[in-house]
Amino acid sequence: MYQMHHCFKRMVALLTLPLLLTAWPAAAQTAAARAQGVMTVEVGELAVLPLFQGSDEARQREKRLEKNLDCQLQGLCATEQEHLFVEADATISDLVQAELRRRFADQVVPRARVRQAFDEVDKEPSETPRHIAIRVGRHLGIDHVMVGVVWRYRERQGSAMGASEPASVAFSLFLVEVADGRLVWQNSFDKTQTALSENLFDAPMFFKKGMKWLSAEELAGYGVEKSLKNLILQ
Repeated sequence: MYQMHHCFKRMVALLTLPLLLTAWPAAAQTAAARAQGVMTVEVGELAVLPLFQGSDEARQREKRLEKNLDCQLQGLCATEQEHLFVEADATISDLVQAELRRRFADQVVPRARVRQAFDEVDKEPSETPRHIAIRVGRHLGIDHVMVGVVWRYRERQGSAMGASEPASVAFSLFLVEVADGRLVWQNSFDKTQTALSENLFDAPMFFKKGMKWLSAEELAGYGVEKSLKNLILQ
């Protein structure tokens, strides 16, 4: 059981965290920041496609993230997913669209225009997310398309104050250049919330989101913001 009333454990964790952060060597902090990397991409217009739903087992078997961009739709989306909410793809697509519009405004194509183009483009089961991104991008006359896959979207069981089962979300995002299909940026998010007393590395999320058990949408929103943080459009 994940219960928010474990006050003692939380207090110990909160008191211990500043000491751990102070003790963390500066070199290690620098290395961690460098590992995240900041990618600057020259973009005229960018469209966010509705995300596809994929098999979490298939994702875990594949070591190279880019391989998922070239998985056929029939293998990616046909399997029924135990841990995917029916609206998971639309929910995360909307979160990505909103975050990119907030940061880059007019460089991001409006959702309604993208949706119309996406619906008008034929999609064969043998095609891949990369193929669809290229075709929709050409249909819109733009230079970059963001496409993604939702691998897991499990809702919290319980309330914000006490959960018997935490929310769990996993997705991948890919930025594709329309002209040649080249992958110019990618990132993924995979998180099951834990109590702060069990994992101090969750502290940034814990404090940012109000010291509570998050819903799947709230966890996905945190993941989208974190995933897109290292992408800069020019």
